[in-house]
Amino acid sequence: MTRVLGLVVAALAMVVAITQPAPVPPVPTVEATSPSEAPPGGASHFTHCPWSRSDSLRNSAYSVLGEGPAGFDLSFLEGGSVEDRISGRIDSDTAARVENPRPVGASAALVEFSGGLGAVGVVAAGEGLLAGDLCSGRIPDSWHLPGGSTLEGESLVLRLFNPFTTDARVDLWAFSELGIEAGEALEGLTVPARRTRVVALEEILPRRESLSIVVRPVLGSVIPAMVLDTGMDTAVWPGTGAGDGWEFPVAGAVGLRSDLVLTNEASIPVNFVIEAFDELGALLPAQVGRIEGPGQARVSLEGLSTSGFGVRVTGDGPFGAVIVARSETGVAATVGARTTATEWLVPGPGVVSSGSRLRFLNAGVTELTVTYRTLTPEGRTRANVISIPPISVRTVHIAAPEVAGVRVTSDGPLTVGWLSAVSGRAMFSGAVPSG
Repeated sequence: MTRVLGLVVAALAMVVAITQPAPVPPVPTVEATSPSEAPPGGASHFTHCPWSRSDSLRNSAYSVLGEGPAGFDLSFLEGGSVEDRISGRIDSDTAARVENPRPVGASAALVEFSGGLGAVGVVAAGEGLLAGDLCSGRIPDSWHLPGGSTLEGESLVLRLFNPFTTDARVDLWAFSELGIEAGEALEGLTVPARRTRVVALEEILPRRESLSIVVRPVLGSVIPAMVLDTGMDTAVWPGTGAGDGWEFPVAGAVGLRSDLVLTNEASIPVNFVIEAFDELGALLPAQVGRIEGPGQARVSLEGLSTSGFGVRVTGDGPFGAVIVARSETGVAATVGARTTATEWLVPGPGVVSSGSRLRFLNAGVTELTVTYRTLTPEGRTRANVISIPPISVRTVHIAAPEVAGVRVTSDGPLTVGWLSAVSGRAMFSGAVPSG
């Protein structure tokens, strides 16, 4: 009840805000990365993977990269305990690929790095499935998961992974085309220690065309992921914190209809600007809008470009953002990059047997020289140097199936992502800033 009253107060504040003149849209900027501080010698760094799927028809692979030499322990949690643990070592010339050893359906894992920072991605493929994205390395105060839907025939599952040794409790704020959604089923959800709680949103809030969630911890912490199953394909994306700007190198591809979905948990609206970038460096039309507070906004990107494209969205306040793309048979989704950087770790390309496409977004005004180096578990590397014109994206193909990851360096800031498609199914994924 406290949460419902809080949302009512927020809604009244929103009405008052709407009666005021709309602020001038923000000047587009995306924060330049501030390199993460590596843990001191001997310290550990954790990455959390709330979802993978393996059974007799499908399999998941974890791609593990490090900023430098590091050891890692990948622990699979089930029933409140560690059921399997796989250990390994990586360096700047290798990337590990770990197959999920437990054919038990959906599962969660915890990756501990020792001696350095690392990045992990998950790709699941098989009959009726191509999905995956990054695992979560940091825990924000609240988690944004825009972009879901619960139309007829769809399943939308929120996975709440608690890898810690104490129970957690969270509230869910839900937004749909009907506005703020409230109900006891969204309040005070307990997630036991070392377990995953599955919330079937299509049962709680059915027949919603656009459904976004903000996870607000009340006690302890969880790591969430959203899983959308259309009956033909599955998309999975992690939760993120809020940011004032996001870049999506992979926002659209030929044959897919993309939407950008934004969430705002504050009581005042956020004004935003969307800029688009394609392979030709053409001046594409910008879009402006606003996210009511609290609430969501869904913006169609269909028709922006006839080729693959990326977008940058910036606002005058913090918000969450996700790209969701659909075709007749496929669905893909990914979170954006909150910063630009000159070095990136890209887990996953090469895992999909049909190959993958690596995409670079240069939203700046100068040409960039970029080196991308493919990494394998055996240490076989191959460096490629390309140039990326200003205000454009560039896409390259990664065909070698043994590639478990890619290391990217540039002489100027950019963002990186990747995508893949097979048999009408599709997936998008992001990358992790490094250096």
